[in-house]
Amino acid sequence: MHLDSSVLMVIFVILSLLLGALIKSVSKTLSSPYCVILLLAGLSLGLYGRTEHIQANLPGLNSALSTLAQVDPHLILLLFLPTLIFESAFSMDPHLFKRMIKQIMVLAVPGLIFSTALTAVLTFYLFPWQWSWTVCFLFGALISATDPVAVVSLLKEISSRKRLETLIEGESLLNDGTAIVLFSLFYGLLTSGGEADLDILAISSSFISVVLLGLLTGLAVGAVFLFWIGRLFNQAIIEITLTISAAYIAYFIAENVFHVSGVVAVVSLGVLVASVGRTRISPGVSVFLHHFWQMMAHIANTLIFILVGIIIASRIRLDNWEWWVTLAGLYIGIQLIRAVTVFTFMPILKQAGISKEKAIVVIWGGLRGAVSLALALIIAQDNFLPKELGDQILFLTAGIVVLTILINASSMSLLLRYFGLDKLPEAKQASLIKAQQSIKQHLTNDLLLLQKNEFLQRADWKSLTEPLQEAQPISAVQEADFLVAFRHRLLETERQFYWSQFSQGALTGQATKHLVTAVEFALDGNAEISPRKTLFESWKTPYYIRWFYHIPLLNKIVVNFSFERLSLSYDTARGFIQGQEEIQKHLQSLSPSEQDRQLVEQEIEDNKKHTRLYIQKIRENFPALSYSLETYAAHRLLLHLERVYLNELIAEGVFDESEAKKLTEEIEYKIIHLAKPPHSISSKQISQQLALMPWTKNVKEKSLFLLSRLAIREIYNNSEMICHQNKSTDSIALILHGKVVLMSSTHEEIVETGAVIGIDAFLTHRFKISAKAITPVELIWLNIEHLKKVIVQDKQLEKMFDSNLTHQNHRE
Repeated sequence: MHLDSSVLMVIFVILSLLLGALIKSVSKTLSSPYCVILLLAGLSLGLYGRTEHIQANLPGLNSALSTLAQVDPHLILLLFLPTLIFESAFSMDPHLFKRMIKQIMVLAVPGLIFSTALTAVLTFYLFPWQWSWTVCFLFGALISATDPVAVVSLLKEISSRKRLETLIEGESLLNDGTAIVLFSLFYGLLTSGGEADLDILAISSSFISVVLLGLLTGLAVGAVFLFWIGRLFNQAIIEITLTISAAYIAYFIAENVFHVSGVVAVVSLGVLVASVGRTRISPGVSVFLHHFWQMMAHIANTLIFILVGIIIASRIRLDNWEWWVTLAGLYIGIQLIRAVTVFTFMPILKQAGISKEKAIVVIWGGLRGAVSLALALIIAQDNFLPKELGDQILFLTAGIVVLTILINASSMSLLLRYFGLDKLPEAKQASLIKAQQSIKQHLTNDLLLLQKNEFLQRADWKSLTEPLQEAQPISAVQEADFLVAFRHRLLETERQFYWSQFSQGALTGQATKHLVTAVEFALDGNAEISPRKTLFESWKTPYYIRWFYHIPLLNKIVVNFSFERLSLSYDTARGFIQGQEEIQKHLQSLSPSEQDRQLVEQEIEDNKKHTRLYIQKIRENFPALSYSLETYAAHRLLLHLERVYLNELIAEGVFDESEAKKLTEEIEYKIIHLAKPPHSISSKQISQQLALMPWTKNVKEKSLFLLSRLAIREIYNNSEMICHQNKSTDSIALILHGKVVLMSSTHEEIVETGAVIGIDAFLTHRFKISAKAITPVELIWLNIEHLKKVIVQDKQLEKMFDSNLTHQNHRE
């Protein structure tokens, strides 16, 4: 049977994935990392393709290998980079990435530029081929791009050093973009004949514009696709398809339409989807989406490492000993340059907890991979450049890729073990042991029920219970460190609880985001359980909003925004109390000591007390709002529970496929179209609220309607100032809901619904008192001059204002 090269390509993909599955299956018995074995397989195939045996006996395979070896490097970048970069950015912890962005940016931009310059100097003086400075800088840029996939996967598997993982992976993501931008700039100089003219200012401005426009491109594409995804609910196929499309469209538009950095565009897209997009993507799709992209990255890495091996073994020259000696010197040189670069920026890295030992891991983890090789292939395939130059660059790049993967990646586990980084920090390990002990305690409690099971009577319970009774020793750690680790674990538990509540429909996306942000702020500091100042501050309406209240066209929008903030604060307060109750369950099993447990429990109780007081104020002063919000939350939760119960029956086979699909669509339609409680009210509704106040008993209906037409609504949160003493004004205020304290130099008075604030300004246009909200407050402002015209037409209204003025004068 004759197989042409295109069919063999398909077979190559299938066999590569099969080889990857085989390696993963026996990974526990293999000492080498996954990517190293794949690279060796590719090198073996490539070297076999150079023999006479394959040419004589397997011409089809020889043709397929030749086609693979001559693959367009631009195709490699377009096919693999969007997948690998998006998955890496999407899978990183956005909070940790944001926390370490300074260290990542330092290594990825100035660090890579510094490495490029040092490598250019090294190649200019070390290499015997008298390369120009432009070529040296070009080579320095392409050889400085790191690809630490093997190192990161190893760290995740044996170390769990999140900061170190994030630093290495984040640096790789961004320095790929920096390296490609620098490569493109120097490549443009080289091909245009500008070898002698290195305009630093022009290169710098081009670099900045290319990076910034790439960033904006990724954010713009992400905004469009997230808006689209946000309009969907539990449509997994569509939502996953949109993320694939977004990654490739962002890369393609950046590279081919705007001619800016496609890598930076995809990185910004991935981080945006991982952070903002987490509450836009349907909760039921989120986990599946992460698994899908992990699979995509696995396939891409499997294919690309075998492909890199084939290309290297098939295309490089092996007969020039001068090149081999130069390669050995270059390998040592780039390790030293990497060390100089990392230790140069060590003061900044130390701010993120990167010790000298971790810095050495960062240095040794600077592997080179497909990006460097693809850029070298671009030079090697350029017919306008000397062939000898292209072959030299390809040989050296390929050699560095192979050496860093075979030597650095293979020895990384030994390095981690030597520095003790293959284990958790002692305090964190002690906290983990406490958690494991709680699991054993739960199992011990369940043993009695299991032993009574009629089908387990002959089980060897003695041998099964012995491991549960073994006490795992906790190494001696500093009490302060243990307490911090304990608090960190509680905060991580709280954060995960909020995401769980979001996936179950118990919390809205916005409330979840606010609560998670508050936890992350606590994690960034001293791991304080209480007080949560950022959360409590978020419940207040931003001060700058006051500027827009008296602009007629914006008043309704601003009032609606204020009510949305109030609604959101109510939702977050409710979720916050549930989060505190959740972590309270773990105090007994995780706390280092009884004293620490009592201390943290008191902090949790303080949080709950403060939050319950806030909720109570909203319920008392905005009963209709709290009623509608709680009804909406209950309705949403019931619909999600209905879907959960339906899925259980579907899993048990009660419904067939068509019935299940129809019932699921009905529930999801209700969830999508669940209407939020309205926050805007008409003039008629305001006049109806005014009619309920005692002083309006005999006021004309027309007067109330005119007052409602004058009304400008405002919302004030607890402790916010409404007006200041001696400040000029053209309006007075009327409280619709809530309580306000009136303050002057001589006395204070608490007033509530129906009271007028600033009645003295009716005559003087100046406040004689200050007023501050002591609960959430809704009030209306009435323009004094317009109000006078209404009062003239209604004696009862005039009488009410005279009475208030008299009361005010007596009080003074």
